[in-house]
Amino acid sequence: MSRVRILDPTAAPPEVDAHPGPDAGSLAGKVVGLRSDTAWESYGWVLDEWAPRLRALGADVRRWRAGNRIGDEGVVTSRELADFASAADVAVVGLGN
Repeated sequence: MSRVRILDPTAAPPEVDAHPGPDAGSLAGKVVGLRSDTAWESYGWVLDEWAPRLRALGADVRRWRAGNRIGDEGVVTSRELADFASAADVAVVGLGN
């Protein structure tokens, strides 16, 4: 009787960093930036849910949708990103998945 060797093609899970980063503390009076783009439209629904909750905690929520990254539009996107980043005390720029 022959033996069959079955290979598992799945990758090992990534190492998890147990430290999530600095605590933002109270959001009251802080500007919370929510960044999105056109690559993942459903993420906008997530932000639609989060924005009112953040406002209820006293945050000033500012949403920004990134544009193209090349050509003239890329120049505008870069400038808008700098403005967005400098105005935000805390920013959510993705889910990290």
